[in-house]
Amino acid sequence: MRRREAEILATGARVLFVGTGLPAMAKSFASEWAGPHQVLSDPTRAVFAAAGMRRGLFSTLHWRLLANVWRAFRSGFRQTSVQGDPWQQGGVLVLARDGQVRHRQVDRAGGDELDLDAVLAALRAG
Repeated sequence: MRRREAEILATGARVLFVGTGLPAMAKSFASEWAGPHQVLSDPTRAVFAAAGMRRGLFSTLHWRLLANVWRAFRSGFRQTSVQGDPWQQGGVLVLARDGQVRHRQVDRAGGDELDLDAVLAALRAG
């Protein structure tokens, strides 16, 4: 996301990160990764459930995880620890001001990449 952050911000979008960890973990993530964006804590996973995000052993240890780990490793990323629920997969929602979902991506496996072209298209559509 960082490599296209200027494009995202140029749309006037407000970016929020939601994690499953405790508030102290959200604060740690915010200071290291979120830049100027707000980070919220959802240790009950209510937001993830409402958004239809996947959770479970087979979604975390999906065969695609191996390809995702290799891609991340090649690009220099090294995961040091897991904070929050290790079985919860993420994704992205693009919401319009009226609450309508403009774009929804549900990760199928750990480390799935965001489709930033689709996110930007949804943001630009309004």
